Amino acid sequence: MKRVLLPMMLLLMVVIMSACGQEQTTGAGSEPSPSSESGGAEKKVIVLGTSADYAPYEFHKSINGKDTIVGFDIEIAKAIAADMGAELKIEDMDFDGLLMALSTDKVDFVISGLTPTEERKKNVDFTDIYYYAEQAVLVRADEGESIASLDNLSGKQVGVQKSSIQEGIAQDIQGAKLTSLAKIPELILELQTGRVDALILEKPVAQQYVKNQEGLVVANVKIEQAEDEGGSAIAVKKGNQELVDQINSTLEKLKTGGDIERFVVEANEMLGE
Repeated sequence: MKRVLLPMMLLLMVVIMSACGQEQTTGAGSEPSPSSESGGAEKKVIVLGTSADYAPYEFHKSINGKDTIVGFDIEIAKAIAADMGAELKIEDMDFDGLLMALSTDKVDFVISGLTPTEERKKNVDFTDIYYYAEQAVLVRADEGESIASLDNLSGKQVGVQKSSIQEGIAQDIQGAKLTSLAKIPELILELQTGRVDALILEKPVAQQYVKNQEGLVVANVKIEQAEDEGGSAIAVKKGNQELVDQINSTLEKLKTGGDIERFVVEANEMLGE
């Protein structure tokens, strides 16, 4: 009889201890963890794709000793993220890789002085246009008076950013020879060293290089463009209408309040500091 009762008593003690252990564990786990507390959830992150070599749209600047991407496009991106209650992450890459990064979900949206051409619309969706800018021809100072129209660039070496709207403009100049590079500073160096004769850039960008680099001028050339070919818009992945609508709402607010004009002025002032 003792051989039967002893194992039964031991089994009963194990069950009681196990139950106590479960109750203790449950009690500890019932306290909310930091991530489950109200407001403790991780903030949503939205990723911007840009090519930060296009002042005053987006460019690098040392702020308090730290390399920082700034510009009026970046201020627009910050406003979009704020309206979404999201943290903004910036991915800086070559201009000609931006739309591929968007299509492969490496970035959520692209702001980079991007013109919504019909060709690009086949692969990505665009928001409303948020800024219009003229195109310009940038040359060395000693060549300024000799370039009065795009026809004067026939037979000359013309530098443009790869996959840009300016590349398309240059391709239509009969007899022009193209140098297409990924980064604007590379093109500026090509112009300064005489390896190209002229660059085609958006006018605000060309004007900034004239202001900050000696020996360059904007030629007196008028480049005609249709209104829908000259503006900048924000690109999102094809089919993401919800994001397009969210961004358009922010853009409308910024345009109505005069904020985009203010962002442009502030970006130009930062360049002059």
